[in-house]
Amino acid sequence: MHRPLIALFLLLLGCASAHAAEPVTIGQLYTINSPTLAEDRQYRIYLPASYRWAANRRYPVLYLLDGRTRFGHTATAVEALAAAGDIPEMIVVGIDSNDQRTRDFTPTNWEAVAGGGGADKFKRFLSSELIPAVEQEYRGNGFRILSGHSLGGLFVLHSLSAEPALFQAYIALAPNLEWDNKLAQRALQKTFEADSTVKGYAYIARAGDGGAALADFEALADTFKNKAPPGLRWQATAFPQESHASVPLPAQVEALRGLYQGYRLPAEDYAKGLANAEEHFSKVSRLVGTPLPITEEALSGVAHAQLDTKPKDALKLFQHNLDANPNSADAHLDMAEAFAKNNKWKDAAREADRAVALAAEYQLPSQNTYKDTAARIKEGPRKKGAR
Repeated sequence: MHRPLIALFLLLLGCASAHAAEPVTIGQLYTINSPTLAEDRQYRIYLPASYRWAANRRYPVLYLLDGRTRFGHTATAVEALAAAGDIPEMIVVGIDSNDQRTRDFTPTNWEAVAGGGGADKFKRFLSSELIPAVEQEYRGNGFRILSGHSLGGLFVLHSLSAEPALFQAYIALAPNLEWDNKLAQRALQKTFEADSTVKGYAYIARAGDGGAALADFEALADTFKNKAPPGLRWQATAFPQESHASVPLPAQVEALRGLYQGYRLPAEDYAKGLANAEEHFSKVSRLVGTPLPITEEALSGVAHAQLDTKPKDALKLFQHNLDANPNSADAHLDMAEAFAKNNKWKDAAREADRAVALAAEYQLPSQNTYKDTAARIKEGPRKKGAR
């Protein structure tokens, strides 16, 4: 009588086992002991998609405050923007806040709010402990970005005024500007007036707040407009449709795009050749203030633009790309297509097999796509005759 129910239970159990859930995670969580803060602090690390196989690449590093709440959407945004070619790939370090957030992010012990005044000590923790640990363990290129929201944004502005060379870019999202009678705005004005060599990039954003918050933001923007040294690029943006809590999501994206303004080489420029592409990235390098070599994707695009009309020239460009990215499955697959276009089928087959092997070794997504493309390339000799 109960056998049908038992059979149904076993069937459902089998289905559940066949579709067992696996966790989807982004980044890794670590702990560092801080003598400066006299406590352990947790931080999260996101590594770019190419980090495992591109052993010769170095990356900018984004240091993100309030890592526990901001790391997920920021790392995902960085990955999406880099995949679209809008920014270079970067390492993201999310620094978790503990129950001493006010202590860590505020520069003075303001009588209106208890427990403040530890920003300089927290900055010392970053400069003498966390940043050296990250740069020793990971392939950073020396270009550092600091991003924070609310009180974290206040800390960003404090760092810019107190030690502007510690980071090359500062992103303050809806920063707390009322602290200690507009201290952040006053300190920045003093720094700008005293030091004309301050350089880099600063981004400030506000939500749809009105009243005193709006007035404070406009005063800060005026300070940048009237006092910022010529070497400091800056941008102030309002997001009137966003709340104080929601503004970090769109503002972080705009800040990174603004930092790397014009980074992506338009597809219509691929046909203009290698020299034009290299000048494009040289121009952006001068704007950002750090070397930004031509990307693998852009170089591949330039080569593909010549593949049909100048296959021999395209082959040289693909080889140049492969030399710069020897463990790239895409670069090997491009070489396979270029060899096939030049009727060098044995070379094409070798490169196609190498692309498939690398895709498997580094567990790249869409491995079947690599296999299908390789199979198509290796079928070519049947139609045209092997060479």
